[in-house]
Amino acid sequence: MSTLLYNRLEIMDQMKIDLAKLGHKIRELRLGKGWTLADLAKHSGVSKAYISDLENGVAGRPNIQYIFAIARALGVTLDDLLHDITEPLSTTRPRKTKADLPPGLAELQGELELSDDDVERLTAVNFRGHRPRDKEGWRFLLETLQMLSQRKLQK
Repeated sequence: MSTLLYNRLEIMDQMKIDLAKLGHKIRELRLGKGWTLADLAKHSGVSKAYISDLENGVAGRPNIQYIFAIARALGVTLDDLLHDITEPLSTTRPRKTKADLPPGLAELQGELELSDDDVERLTAVNFRGHRPRDKEGWRFLLETLQMLSQRKLQK
């Protein structure tokens, strides 16, 4: 799956994000529009508290769906928002074995002949703090990411 959104997920998984720079950039873009935190929350669908935490650099590792919604509300791309605020991770994580994979993902990998890189990328995705619990849940996530990526490319 070599699509824009999926590639950004891969990049976010392999990069260390400077949370202070990200927060500064979000605040700068928000204030540039003359928006309050409440305005950005309304336009993005992301809570005011989370946006405040992002802007203050205390939100922890950002949720890609929230960052995407914020970028979209601010009228910029993920690339624009994340440009110059990431650096490569100093250490690489070991690959997960099939026994270490979440339930259903190894089965889906075999069925769809997904590469180990594709599986690693999928395991990095959380939706509202949750991960799929079975093969069909992983299939739904994969198809949703593919659909969203195609939609983005068509615009």
